[in-house]
Amino acid sequence: MHSEPNILRRHDLESLAAVERAFHTGPLSEAVGTAPEVERRKGLTLEEFESEYRHAMRPVVLEGFAAYWPSVKTWSFDHLAERCGSVRVIVDSYNTKAAREATVAEFVEMLKKNEGTDAAPIYLQEWYYQTTAPELADDMPEMDIAQYDFRRNLYGESASTNHQLWLGQKGGVTRLHQDSYSVDVMHAQIVGEKLWYVMGPRAEVRADTEQDWQRLCESPNSELMQFTLRPGDVLYLPANWYHRIELLSNSIGLGRKCLDEANLQTHIRQRMGELLALALNPDEVKQTHPELFDVVLMRSRAWANRMNIDLSRLRP
Repeated sequence: MHSEPNILRRHDLESLAAVERAFHTGPLSEAVGTAPEVERRKGLTLEEFESEYRHAMRPVVLEGFAAYWPSVKTWSFDHLAERCGSVRVIVDSYNTKAAREATVAEFVEMLKKNEGTDAAPIYLQEWYYQTTAPELADDMPEMDIAQYDFRRNLYGESASTNHQLWLGQKGGVTRLHQDSYSVDVMHAQIVGEKLWYVMGPRAEVRADTEQDWQRLCESPNSELMQFTLRPGDVLYLPANWYHRIELLSNSIGLGRKCLDEANLQTHIRQRMGELLALALNPDEVKQTHPELFDVVLMRSRAWANRMNIDLSRLRP
């Protein structure tokens, strides 16, 4: 079995725990506190975004870019419970032991009961609301800066706009990772605040020792930065950048992915590799990626549904 030398890229539970531990103790925990902030820009035009950030592959926070959205102006957890409370979702889907099905109204009630307790924060990740609650879409208009997304050409309009809502409780954490399929990340903050830590694609840790974490912090390849995303802010993060998120308050955010045509070949290979692994080697994949297996299945089913693919047939 191939062994990934870079701990940051591994998906086994031991490596995931080692990386998360490094954010709480040792050189990395000290470095993140003084890391420079990602650049923030206000009033950026489409042309400026394209030339200064997208083509240059530089992350940026577009301050107040989505401040006019109805969701930013009016949403709350109670608002969603009233509006689409009967919609069924999977809560804490990134934890195979804690994952459970609930309605949106039940999820909001869980949050309220969990407030002030010592229990782990509750998190609703990757809610593909356009499939189960499409009436919410008008509250989050399409962004002009996202129109370069090449997935429309590959999968059609419906499948390419499979945006995700992330709803979580203060203290919730999304562990350090790179998003799959070589897509750019755009994240719009709707309610609450999130603290992000990001590192460039060339960041590397070869062994879980204090010296190796120190080398990560000192290397210019790491490009370690941090910032807080506030309601109305939109993050642009180029493909393959690492990111870790902490919820500073109860939070709702919109995840929007964009495929740059320059990453098309890599995207296709990664998609095919994942689907072939699920089809031809599911038992080993479930053993080596226990925290991702169900999530990837959920993503693939949502993707197939939006492409009107009949999963009971081999050919259309």
